Formats: sequence, C-alpha cells, structure tokens
Amino acid sequence: MATVAQVAKASLQRILVQASEAPLEPDEYQDYIFALNNYMAQLDAQGIMLGYTVVDSLGDEVTVPTGALRGIIANMAIEVAPDYGGVVSEGLALAARQGMQTMRTIGQRIRASKLPATLPIGSGNENESYGLSGHFYPDQEAEILAETTGAIGLEVNTNGG
Repeated sequence: MATVAQVAKASLQRILVQASEAPLEPDEYQDYIFALNNYMAQLDAQGIMLGYTVVDSLGDEVTVPTGALRGIIANMAIEVAPDYGGVVSEGLALAARQGMQTMRTIGQRIRASKLPATLPIGSGNENESYGLSGHFYPDQEAEILAETTGAIGLEVNTNGG
C-alpha cells in the first residue's frame, strides 16, 4: 500500500507544483491531508466504498485497493490544483475520469436482490427438501388469490365480444 506522502507527491507532481527534488512545507501537506480526508469521505457518502480510513500524517497508509490509487492521485490533483496554483492538463482530466470509473467499479457493492412474494416458483420444484411448498411464496399467497373460492371470475363491465 501507498503512504499519504507518496499519494500527495504523485498528485502534486501531476499539477506541476512539486518537482521531484523540492519538498513542500509541512503546513502545505496538512492542507493536502485535510483535502484527502474530505474527498474520500465524499466518495464514501456517494456509495463508493473503498475501505479508506482517515489519515493524520504523511507516514499513514492509504487503505484502499491498489487499483483505486491512480484515480485518487489524479482526482486529488484536480481537487487541490486551485489551492496550489497547479495546472490541470487534458491528460490529467482523462486520467481522473478513468480513475473515477475504476473506483466506482471497485467500490460499489452489488446487493443481493430479493424475490417478490408473487413470483411463481414453477412446477416440478415443490420439493420440501428444497424448502419450496407451493407455486407462490407463502407470505402473500392470500393476496394473490382474488376470489374466496380460489377461482378468478369475469370482471364487471367487461365486453364478452
């Protein structure tokens, strides 16, 4: 996993703020850490769950899947560019869009769908060993049967022709 220092350096180099040999001041890194925590909280609120834990210092690990790092670096570069007077190139914007798509793919959980109670289970699979005992799921069977006799009659005011 990458550290906050590695992510910050990579982001700031993308917007031409930090040369590889020129370090930033500690307060500039604190601003970046604050922005990173806020950005990751926003992703979490949007349903993009990457497993990120809040960081406090440059040595902290960025706890996200490795595949999400490119997107975080590029999007954080764009996020902080105005604060540092950075330049957002077309290549950076493209990397940010592609990275965001990857983060969405990695971070969105697909929930199991629930079958409606009116869904027929079909014939031939009414075996008690499978836990199936009827053509419909039991909790709404009474609602499915419209008539008290179990037969469906002709509706009122219908044309027979």
